Amino acid sequence: MRAGGLVDAEGCAVRPYTPSFVHCEVLVVGAGPTGLALGCELRRRGTDCVIVDRDLEVDPRPRAVMVHAAGLEWLEGLGVRGRIEDMALRMRRIVFHLLDRADYTVDFTDLPTLHPYYLNVPQPEVERVLERLYLSLGGRLLRGVEYTGHREDGGNLLAEMGRADDATTRTRVRARYLVGADGAGSAVRAHLGVGFPGTTYPMSYLLAEGLPAEELTTPRDESAMFVGPEGAVSVLPLPGGRTRIAGPVTSRFLEREEALSADVFREAVEGLGFGSRLRMATIDRLTHYQVHERLADRFRVGRALLAGDAAHVNSPAGGQAMNTGFADAVELAGRLETVLSGAPAELLDGYEAVRRPTAQRIARSTGVGDLLQTMREATTESERAFVRARLDGLAHEWSQLPVRRTEAVR
Repeated sequence: MRAGGLVDAEGCAVRPYTPSFVHCEVLVVGAGPTGLALGCELRRRGTDCVIVDRDLEVDPRPRAVMVHAAGLEWLEGLGVRGRIEDMALRMRRIVFHLLDRADYTVDFTDLPTLHPYYLNVPQPEVERVLERLYLSLGGRLLRGVEYTGHREDGGNLLAEMGRADDATTRTRVRARYLVGADGAGSAVRAHLGVGFPGTTYPMSYLLAEGLPAEELTTPRDESAMFVGPEGAVSVLPLPGGRTRIAGPVTSRFLEREEALSADVFREAVEGLGFGSRLRMATIDRLTHYQVHERLADRFRVGRALLAGDAAHVNSPAGGQAMNTGFADAVELAGRLETVLSGAPAELLDGYEAVRRPTAQRIARSTGVGDLLQTMREATTESERAFVRARLDGLAHEWSQLPVRRTEAVR
């Protein structure tokens, strides 16, 4: 395992970590998609930036997998969309399958963009591309160190860092501004004392990745949601012929106190009643997780700001998390650049004014539980027409194009 330290554009250590002062204009805590996106935006504007992360390398777990049209437009502007798309599957639809009922479709092909589709691509691949770009732009990335707190010091702030493999060794980073992009369990948010109210869904969700027993969608440019009488799962094709199946399955299963195993997962999925279409030939990743819908009370406290999952989390429906973090990064980078160039610091308050309503809007669009129940109960043509009408706007909402273009003119 590599010792903590600075890494270069190829991800190689260029010098070992040493306990010293580091100076920069903006310190970003967290080298996930949001932190790296912010780093790229800051560096292409010429802003001096340091990103720190407690992990020694990109987390290999493929958490988020969807990049939507607004994110693709942004990646195109950075010059890396093609590089990411080479590692992805281009998807054009999400199809909702019901037992013995009509199917429903969210179609992305009519989006007003050069990229009328979304990509299924594992989050680690996106992070690696953004990390290489950030470093090639002259950004500094310090891995193997962990944020432990900060204090404001006149026109700057002083952040304390601990070394991941040696708790007795510390360093300090002096910066003009700090951004916590360190995820839902944000240490920065906790240090600031910012509340994170919201809802935790009263059930665990299951997730399995591996090789499907048979082809799940034809053509293979569709993701799917299989909606049973009591539960549902999403089915996302992944590069390399692999598939992710994730969802709440059924309430009866999730209330059982039972260790998670491949056999237990198969039993749960079989309970939905879709047969071989949801069977996996091999499972190489299996986990369970809880879903939260939360929004930070504040996005800014003095010289510290929150972005990405540190500021807001929502249901995974529609694959919004990475894309929302990208948009946070673009909005915040522009404001930081302007303030660092001499504009009043109050301009940073506009970041929350713009992005908080957007986070609330995205949370509403991903809360599809009621819609799934309406699908289950729809038996007449008028009821099915109501469902289709509800779905008609989801492609635009989930693409985040309306948000991107509205914010661009503010």
